[in-house]
Amino acid sequence: MYDLGWHPKEVKIGPDYELYQKGIMFRVLNRIFLFLETSLAYFPKRFFWGTKVKGKQYIKKIRSGVVVSNHVYPLDLMIILSAFYPKSLYVTVLQSNLGLGLLSKLIRISGGVPIPEKGTDFARFYEETPEIIKNGHSILFYPEAALIPYCDHIRPLHRGAFHFAYQSTKWVIPTVITFHKPKGFYRLVRKNKPCMHYTVLKPYYIKDLGNPKSSVEKAWKDVEKIMSDYFVKNSDYYYDKNGKRNSTPMPYNRFLK
Repeated sequence: MYDLGWHPKEVKIGPDYELYQKGIMFRVLNRIFLFLETSLAYFPKRFFWGTKVKGKQYIKKIRSGVVVSNHVYPLDLMIILSAFYPKSLYVTVLQSNLGLGLLSKLIRISGGVPIPEKGTDFARFYEETPEIIKNGHSILFYPEAALIPYCDHIRPLHRGAFHFAYQSTKWVIPTVITFHKPKGFYRLVRKNKPCMHYTVLKPYYIKDLGNPKSSVEKAWKDVEKIMSDYFVKNSDYYYDKNGKRNSTPMPYNRFLK
């Protein structure tokens, strides 16, 4: 786990804590936040990060499901939320993210849902999550589990997100952030860092193989391969499962061993 330098206060989730906010006040604040976030994100994406978004047509094809992405930048959620706008997403986050003061409130308004650490609270999360998807909402998971900035490969995915997809609509939307050599204007503002492209891939439907374990396992491995293959094929900087790096090293790799 990469340490951002933020050390949250310890927080607890009680039985009355609303994991998935649904009230009218939340919906109003969420829409306002997403509009402002998308507007404000345009400037850094356009002029500093060199961000391009591809595959937005796939977002409209699925009413609800599980969205998965690699987690490679502290603010990559801004890229993802603005790519899906005007569609809103619930976003799973660590329970500890509730202890970051004002930032925690913004995380909640953006659709943040803490993954409980205690068994009883997690059981409620486990029950509510498929129902939320069945009711027409999509949920973003980072199945790599941890943030590693500018990571040059897709790390092994955890299977939890695929379990929730199987229990609900069976739709998974794989998305990938790739890294690219700065060109033109971006050679000035990104000379020590790669540009980031965000791609929404073709939705994956989990086939029922007769039992949940086999169905989830196949989807989990299939999507991991789809994301990894796309990353290696399209990123200018990559490290594949066979231990092969491309010839050009990542320009900003102080986080990578």
